[in-house]
Amino acid sequence: MNRILVALIIVVADQLSKVAIKSSELYGASQPFLGDFVRITFLENPGLAFGVSVGGFGWLLFLVTILITLYIIHYLFSDSALIKGERLSLNFILGGAIGNLIDRGFTLFNLFEYKGVIDFIDLGITGIYRWPYIFNVAD
Repeated sequence: MNRILVALIIVVADQLSKVAIKSSELYGASQPFLGDFVRITFLENPGLAFGVSVGGFGWLLFLVTILITLYIIHYLFSDSALIKGERLSLNFILGGAIGNLIDRGFTLFNLFEYKGVIDFIDLGITGIYRWPYIFNVAD
C-alpha cells in the first residue's frame, strides 16, 4: 500500500476538487482565488493535454491510459531497486493518470454529465501574462 499511497492521495484530492468545481455550476466563469495570480476557471477538456482534439478516438485514449496505468502499478510493485525519488515521481504520474482517467471514463460512458476532463486552475497575472492552459490537481 505504501508504494502507491501518494498516488491515492492525489486521486482523492483531484476528484474532491473536481466535484466541488462541477457542483459550482460556474462553467466558463473565472473567480479570483489567490488574488489575480490563481484564478478558478471551470472548463471541461474533451481532448488531450492542452486541448488537442482526439476526434472519435476517445475510447482509444481511455484504453491506452488504462494500459499505461497498469504498467506503472506493476512497475512500482515489482522493481525493488527504485529509489525514493523515482517512486515518488511515478506516484505523481500514476495519481494524475488515474484522476484524469476517471473523468475520461465518465465522459466516454456518458456518466454524471461530464463532457471531458474537468480543469479549473488558471495561473498568471491578467494584463501581463496568463498561462495559456487551465489545468487540475491531477495535472
